[in-house]
Amino acid sequence: MDGDGPIASNAFIGAFIGIHRHLRRFPCPLQDAPCAHDDPFDVAKDFQTLIAERQSTMTQLEQRVAVYLRSNPDAILVETSNTIAERAFVSPMTVTRFFRKLGFDSAAAVKKAVRQRFASQVPSAIGSRFDQFQRQRTLLDKNGDVKDAVTAIRQAAQYRSTPMWARIVELIAHSDSVFAAGFQTMSYLAHGLVSRLNYIRANVHELDGADGVYAPFFADRSARRTLIIIDHFRYGRNGPVLAKVAREQGAEVIIFCDEHCNWAAGITAFVVTLPSEPGFFFRPTMALHFCLHMLVQDVIDTLGEPVRRQLQLLSEAQELFGQFQT
Repeated sequence: MDGDGPIASNAFIGAFIGIHRHLRRFPCPLQDAPCAHDDPFDVAKDFQTLIAERQSTMTQLEQRVAVYLRSNPDAILVETSNTIAERAFVSPMTVTRFFRKLGFDSAAAVKKAVRQRFASQVPSAIGSRFDQFQRQRTLLDKNGDVKDAVTAIRQAAQYRSTPMWARIVELIAHSDSVFAAGFQTMSYLAHGLVSRLNYIRANVHELDGADGVYAPFFADRSARRTLIIIDHFRYGRNGPVLAKVAREQGAEVIIFCDEHCNWAAGITAFVVTLPSEPGFFFRPTMALHFCLHMLVQDVIDTLGEPVRRQLQLLSEAQELFGQFQT
């Protein structure tokens, strides 16, 4: 395992602790007031706590930014001020003012500092993950996880009306062979997806990487192969390598990932980026589950009558071995 994805995906919050030492490198934008970087963090606080404590001093528009970042805390690592502004429905200037009220020059300054701290503190951040989560649970709305999940599912559902989704469904329905690999704690999703797809079509295989070289995929000589990869931050090393080699060999590659993935788009056009819900200890959660359920359903609709024949074959096999009660 290259990293504990859903645990490490939140570990960046701990990277904010003590970050003020790094921020001293940045010039203070305030001319006549004390420098905002003098002490933006107490070592016992994380970024979520800081936002919550200062949210009451913010304007209505700045509070939109606060709500967005509290709902999507990972956004600070991957999004620009313009992107945050667009998603919070405010102007980029409002986002700049928001970060200054927190004691930072800009989103870029925070991102750079956080990544450097994150790179050096991942082990301790992972180790303190539970404590950080407990602090967040006391700070945030107890029902916030449900709200986050509903929002994420709605975003996932939007993919269904896109041309890319239609093409993904066609590939999984009609490729000669389909393979799925889930990395880190996402392996159970690949296993479940393969199990369900095998009920509706033949030649669907899970790649668990147990042999170290993903031999079943490379030994398959089907003319039309499709590889599905499911992973999330922090990404396993093998995923990008497997995806790239598969494309080089002419296979289609579909990647289900979270908003931190910065390598998939350079390999394939079929990238389903899903939001992770910050209210849950293990992430990503509902959006990814829902998206895979939609995928299976749409493949069934696309295949039509062949699904009936596949189910009949499986039914006969079940009767043969007598594995189920009547």
